[in-house]
Amino acid sequence: MEFIILKDEINSQEDMEQWLSQLGHPDNPISNNGVLAHLEPHFVSCDFANKEATIGFEALPWELNPGGSLHGGIIMTCFDVSFGLTCHYFAKQHMVTTINLTTTFLKPVLLGDMVHYHVKVTNLGRTLISLTAEATTMRNGKEILVGTATATFMKLDKIFERPI
Repeated sequence: MEFIILKDEINSQEDMEQWLSQLGHPDNPISNNGVLAHLEPHFVSCDFANKEATIGFEALPWELNPGGSLHGGIIMTCFDVSFGLTCHYFAKQHMVTTINLTTTFLKPVLLGDMVHYHVKVTNLGRTLISLTAEATTMRNGKEILVGTATATFMKLDKIFERPI
């Protein structure tokens, strides 16, 4: 599959799906280095019209706290990554940065749980992007809400040197 580059004229459900589905692509400078490569995010779904995306992460052994559940910092990082990836689609080649991130932890995440972080852009301004998210997992055939978060990101003037 050829890696697609985000451009201002790329604005559709199909384009959003194609770009987000490239999370593991070898040419993707966002998800193939640093913390994202270790977290192994994967695209679950998106809704361009409603400015929503769902990114999945499996709870891995190295991410556990001493109590045996997913470390809270990892949960916050997964929220941050999910927010950031959603923002990147709408910011195109502009870098983005987290301004604030508030997380509420509701239930523990266990080793092997697949957690889906469902992100919704609530305000898409010229510079600031506000978002909300819910993190859920399935246990015994039941969807469990494990956390919620809100965030504000800033679209920077700085452009990626290598196209995303």
